[in-house]
Amino acid sequence: VVTWGGNGGDSSAVADRLASGVVSITGATVAFAALKDAGSVVTWGNQGQGGDSRAIADRLVGGVVSIAATHQAFAALKDTGSVVTWGNPVQGGDSSAVADSLVSGVVSITRSALAFAALKDSGSVVTWGHGGDITAVAVADRLAGGVVSIAGTVSAFSAVKDTGEVVTWGNPFNGGDSSTVADHLAAGVVSICGATAGAFAAWKDVRTG
Repeated sequence: VVTWGGNGGDSSAVADRLASGVVSITGATVAFAALKDAGSVVTWGNQGQGGDSRAIADRLVGGVVSIAATHQAFAALKDTGSVVTWGNPVQGGDSSAVADSLVSGVVSITRSALAFAALKDSGSVVTWGHGGDITAVAVADRLAGGVVSIAGTVSAFSAVKDTGEVVTWGNPFNGGDSSTVADHLAAGVVSICGATAGAFAAWKDVRTG
């Protein structure tokens, strides 16, 4: 890995660990996390915003399969289906409130700018971070099962269910409120794309929805 620029551009402290074996790099606003072929993770950049992973280093020495990032935090998915988080606690770096739900069974992690949403093998959804609380917008019961994919914008999420229904939550101005198109999202949706700035586009199968 070769880095340059300010706010995360200096990786000299971990240069020896970035000399080989890196398979992917994930960036937050001012920090990076590199995934190595051994399943270990190397971080650098602003310490309080994800560049310092020493507190959970023992959980990142192997078994990591993917990494997601909000503006100031990271979430690593391990081959055991567990999740490890670090960085700004408000923006998803602290997952202690839902830790019991992230011990196993997670198959993917989707991020907004300030929160994470984990999809489990049971089809349920677990969220943490700022603005990601599914209980605050009364959609938790609709996300308890049957979810097949999740998309995110800057501050909202949308989930596609196995029925083709879509469930949304988060900032209403950035896609969290889909009430004006609810009739079109009740069935037949195949996938959803989230635009970073704050909108969603749903692809439907007209034969079923």
